[in-house]
Amino acid sequence: MGANWGLYMTLIGIFSIALLMFGMEKKKDFNARQVSVIAVLAALCAAGRAVTGVALLFLQPTMFLVEITGFVFGSRVGFFVGAMTPLISNFFIGQGPWTPWQMLCWGMVGVSGAAVKVFFPGAGHKTLAVLCFFWGYLYGAVMDIWQWSTFMNPLTVKTYFLLWVAGFSFDSMRAAGNLLFCAALGSQTIKILRYFHKKMDVQYLENL
Repeated sequence: MGANWGLYMTLIGIFSIALLMFGMEKKKDFNARQVSVIAVLAALCAAGRAVTGVALLFLQPTMFLVEITGFVFGSRVGFFVGAMTPLISNFFIGQGPWTPWQMLCWGMVGVSGAAVKVFFPGAGHKTLAVLCFFWGYLYGAVMDIWQWSTFMNPLTVKTYFLLWVAGFSFDSMRAAGNLLFCAALGSQTIKILRYFHKKMDVQYLENL
């Protein structure tokens, strides 16, 4: 009997999310106002994905928001908001063994936004738009790994490549949507989130 790679990959996704969430939970340095803003961002991203996930399929105005959240608030907040987006929205779209891998991918979108801030402090929404465009393809490629390990037989480079080619048009739609939304709304979104981030920092200093 062959190995159940679908189960193994699902467990890997669950373990990875649990480990990262545990690491975040141990650092309890958020005040009440910060937690409320983070919760609102997570709910907003999840609602956007849930509503547009059915109507627009892969054209979802949420991935760019997760990336900008990481860019403004840092990797921990970016990962949390990203991971919560598919977890919450999948209660409306559909939960399944794919959810942990979606949480991991969306979380890394937020982390990538924070990485841009660290390595390119002067970057703006145009740089984020390019990164978000590539995430449209990278997200599909990573999720294809889960689908390939679960449903494909034999597990070879050729079968993975065929699966990736089959989803290339959908990945292209997602990438184009990410680029469009980030280019159109990214600049104002950065300004708004920076405003709230500044307000949170002021509130935190006042409480010291």
